[in-house]
Amino acid sequence: MLATRAVSAGYGAAKVISDIDIEVRTGELVAVLGANGAGKSTLMRSLSGLLRPIDGQVTLAGAEVSALPAHQLARMRLALVPEGRQVFPELSVLDNLRLGAYTRRDFDETEITALLERFASLSKRRHTKAGLLSGGEQQMLAIARGLLAKPQVMLLDEPSLGLAPALIADLFSVLVELRDAGITLLLVDQMAVLALAAADRGYVLAAGRIVQAGSAAAIRDDPALTQAYLGKS
Repeated sequence: MLATRAVSAGYGAAKVISDIDIEVRTGELVAVLGANGAGKSTLMRSLSGLLRPIDGQVTLAGAEVSALPAHQLARMRLALVPEGRQVFPELSVLDNLRLGAYTRRDFDETEITALLERFASLSKRRHTKAGLLSGGEQQMLAIARGLLAKPQVMLLDEPSLGLAPALIADLFSVLVELRDAGITLLLVDQMAVLALAAADRGYVLAAGRIVQAGSAAAIRDDPALTQAYLGKS
């Protein structure tokens, strides 16, 4: 569903990631892990069209999309849940959700009702301005907004950042539910243990290169890899 071949990207003449090969199959949850500065966010920006790769190829559902800007990829149903959530603070929860379906011609308001049944905390605050929500509620809103795009692939960039531990556990429970419902997910997060517990497969980035790839269980159970790249969390 989503793949890269020998992708390199960076800012100006400086490469941040080099020769990245990843793939995400339909219905999988794939985790990309690594320490700060490893290149995870640069990879996500390259996949979502916010940053054009210097070299290599990105494909979405078999189509080559490396040169396409973010708004065109959004119309091809690649949804990004960005780092920091980036909800529209002055708009209500309902209006934020409606914006998720902006590119769709087949949108039906009943979809919001169904979605709010999954995100019960948002249902109670549907008329509240998004800027007044807690960090956890804003993160759930950002995910729900992405789901209303009916994405072929959803990219999640550091969704647990800044959340309290109990909310992080709830977040990963939601991601597992989405994966089990057949939604294709690519997750970047520093909560390595939780990410690998939820994921089918994973990749580990270090200094802009992939240093390990395989099943989530294989990565999780490699003590040397855990110590070198993921810390002890």
